Amino acid sequence: MDRREAFKRWLQNTRIKKSGKPIPEKVIDNYLKNIHRVSDAMYETGVISKRLYSMRTVEELTEAMRAIQKDRTYLTLNTKNENMCQKALQYYMTFTEDSCREE
Repeated sequence: MDRREAFKRWLQNTRIKKSGKPIPEKVIDNYLKNIHRVSDAMYETGVISKRLYSMRTVEELTEAMRAIQKDRTYLTLNTKNENMCQKALQYYMTFTEDSCREE
């Protein structure tokens, strides 16, 4: 199973902290699209050296996220998408942390 599909399944099994309800499928799709969008934009502008779905360690992802969150293109994209990019990145980080614990 590829990393994107694993992340999607993980999101489908995750509950929203405040309500305890599952994350709606439409929101999951938006998270997946935003990770892809941010990854492409940051890779193409040289902010990160490889795409987010190819990052496997917490350390590697943490470093990439620090660089991404300082970038003007990302900030504009996140604002335009009503913080959806930031939420998607937070979930992706938690997914990566969980994945590393299981290995």
